[in-house]
Amino acid sequence: MPTAGPRRVPLIVGALTLLLLAFGLTGATATSGTTGVAITPLTPTKLVTTAASVAAGKTYVFVASGGTSTVPTNALVVELAVTAKGTKAGTLSFAPLGEPGNGSPTTVSWAAGGSGAGTVKVNVGNSNKVVVTNSSLAAVTLGVKITGYSTLVSAAGISGVGGGDGQVLTNQGNGTVAWEAVPEPEPVVVPVVHKVHVKSTGVVDLGTATASRLSAGLYVLTGIADIRSCAITGSPGAISGDVIVPNALVSITVAPNLPQATVQVRLPSNAPVDSAFFLTLVC
Repeated sequence: MPTAGPRRVPLIVGALTLLLLAFGLTGATATSGTTGVAITPLTPTKLVTTAASVAAGKTYVFVASGGTSTVPTNALVVELAVTAKGTKAGTLSFAPLGEPGNGSPTTVSWAAGGSGAGTVKVNVGNSNKVVVTNSSLAAVTLGVKITGYSTLVSAAGISGVGGGDGQVLTNQGNGTVAWEAVPEPEPVVVPVVHKVHVKSTGVVDLGTATASRLSAGLYVLTGIADIRSCAITGSPGAISGDVIVPNALVSITVAPNLPQATVQVRLPSNAPVDSAFFLTLVC
């Protein structure tokens, strides 16, 4: 599905040298980078066309990622199931739209009066589109279905020459490219879980928090620095030898400007009551 903002991903290139010359970035070489790329199956597959007529020497263009393609916008390679049928022998070439020289296209061929079929892996390029070129002397009936994609590239698909150490040529999302460091993966945030038990008197006997009893059924919890980012649940309960009201309701309100929470313990009738309780804080 489409994502907001510019796409900034390592660029797969076909005729990368020509592309770099066009952008003033010389001294780099690379291949198309589709060989050996692991493909993620697209489920369900996306039917592009069943019988598009492409005239002799003409092209057919379709969206390969984002938009109506159902392929993620960060896809760099698409896998296509292709059929072709023509009265004269010919070849269809597939390449990312807009790359100088159309990159290093992959092809499907057929004999005169016959048909051809094949699986094609093709780079997406800056435009998110693929161009199909008919080199036959007659029209061809084309069928295309997107069967998979990859958000990764093979080593041959990234040029390591022309930028600094550790940089790759990066799609800026606006039709331009630039050398950038390989982006660091997003850190995985592991929630911190605090288990707290407060006696009916306001004394904490489990956990690192601090509590105090302000009045009947009213307690203040402090001592957890990130409490304002925590999801907090509470229930009545005692570890041992304390007052417990099993049917009491425990509600928690976190102060907007202070690292503290107010805990109210009430009966179903809404009357405040002193009772020991447990709190679980996921921060």
